[in-house]
Amino acid sequence: MGLNLGSIRTLRRPITVLSLSGTIGEYLASAVLLAIAVHASFTLELRLTCGLGGLLAGHAFVHGQFLITFLLEPERSLIYASLGRSGPACSTQVGGDMNFDFSAYPLHKGGYSGKPMTLLDPEPKAMLSTITQIALLESGNRSAREHWQHVQLCNLVKHAVQRSAFWRNRIANGSRSDIDLASLPILTRHDLREQVASEGPLLRPTDGIPTDDHATSGSSGIPVRFFVSEFNVRYNLIRSIAQHFMEGRDLSLNHTRVKQTVYLRDGLSVETHKSWMGSLGLFIRSGASKQISLSAFATDRENCRKLVEELKKDEIGYLACNPKHIDVILSSFDLEFLRTAGTAMWLPFGEHLGAHLIDAFSDLSIPIRGNYSAEEVGMIGAECPNMSGHYHVATSNVIVELVDRSYDIEGVQVGKVLVTHLHSYATPFIRYDVGDLACLKESCPCGHDGPTIYNLQGRFSRVLKHADGRLSPLYVTGTELAALADFTEYRMRQTAFERISIELGGRSELSSDEMAAIVALVKRRAGEEFSIEVKSCPQIDWGESRKKPSFRCEI
Repeated sequence: MGLNLGSIRTLRRPITVLSLSGTIGEYLASAVLLAIAVHASFTLELRLTCGLGGLLAGHAFVHGQFLITFLLEPERSLIYASLGRSGPACSTQVGGDMNFDFSAYPLHKGGYSGKPMTLLDPEPKAMLSTITQIALLESGNRSAREHWQHVQLCNLVKHAVQRSAFWRNRIANGSRSDIDLASLPILTRHDLREQVASEGPLLRPTDGIPTDDHATSGSSGIPVRFFVSEFNVRYNLIRSIAQHFMEGRDLSLNHTRVKQTVYLRDGLSVETHKSWMGSLGLFIRSGASKQISLSAFATDRENCRKLVEELKKDEIGYLACNPKHIDVILSSFDLEFLRTAGTAMWLPFGEHLGAHLIDAFSDLSIPIRGNYSAEEVGMIGAECPNMSGHYHVATSNVIVELVDRSYDIEGVQVGKVLVTHLHSYATPFIRYDVGDLACLKESCPCGHDGPTIYNLQGRFSRVLKHADGRLSPLYVTGTELAALADFTEYRMRQTAFERISIELGGRSELSSDEMAAIVALVKRRAGEEFSIEVKSCPQIDWGESRKKPSFRCEI
């Protein structure tokens, strides 16, 4: 099932979506559940009309048969709903049709609720409701979506100004409803550190929404501390699952995730669960979840062998891992084992995806689908299934802007990415400079009617800076370096306009031939004007960084 609600012509009113209380989304979910139980494959039609006092009256029909009536107030969520006969036939239809087809989904025989007058138990129902709301927002009517975003922006700004002296000093008229986002100041990492250090979380215990202390990985410098709410954690989980619904992916496949951790000194650990869909797995029979945690301190070939052996044990299904893990595997193993182990799709995260890996997976006929995200705000965009390198902005979560389009990378003009996280009530992120460079379109060439990011160059600190002002990516992979010398880990840093330093861990010394070969490779990729310094060491000092970026520009 591809969950696309783009055919619904939503009224341009601030209907509450992604609320923690009862909303239209819950009743849409209820309608979906009833139709699943009765029809499996069905057509749901919504008819909305304006009534007295600005109320919206709605009727929902399945296969033309009346299902549910609901009332909405323009400034509030759903206030009335009932099952029964339809209202007057003279109502004006302003909606459209949306098709849900669950006939191919492997539902649990006992997945529905056993309670009287209940279709589905609260936890899976709440998750399905939120998935429905996300799809409604991100694939539905654009003007309604943008209006909702503006209302949510006003809510966030009002909250920030009420709770924070830092934000009151930045935004003079935070209570206005005509806020112009582009007129607000840009939030830098320095600003963020100042606000968090002086004020802590802006959600209070009396708000009833728990918060948690969080931090970035430090891949772009010193880790940045901030606070997230329980809602943020739940949204991030559900948004990743929602993408599978929105693209119509096979939910019966396993989900395998590989990540590094500092809590292991050596080797790996494995954690498995019956389902990767959380509480929705009680209703829909999904594949199993496996998480393989690798020691951040051990990246030698022996641990690489252990990873490959673990991946071979079960059907992989959806493989989520950092490109550098695949790069390390590729230096010692044939990737053919990924296909024989049942890899249906690679979901890369964390670092730039090199052309050699794209070609390798193309040869294996394994599709790649990346997400663009940041630890501070969660998902920013999901890669288009039809246009590689194009990311549909997760408009249910963020507003994306592009400023200062003066950067030229290999002939492409790119700008700085600013993100406003609409649900960041614990630590507000309003026009936050995430440190990335990219281009932005109003819509995707595939036909998706929503902002789309492309030519994503990643962190500003991950491009090579030339003395004449040019910027360029540095494409040197671990696989290429491993063909020239043995090592357990590596790091490249640009320490001056004409100097690149390379460190190889796990070696006490390097031969002159090894050093010469590495220098020649990096000069070919970076340019002859660079001086290349190659060092060996028992272990690289990564400082506070948990992500261990393979390249970082320090100027």
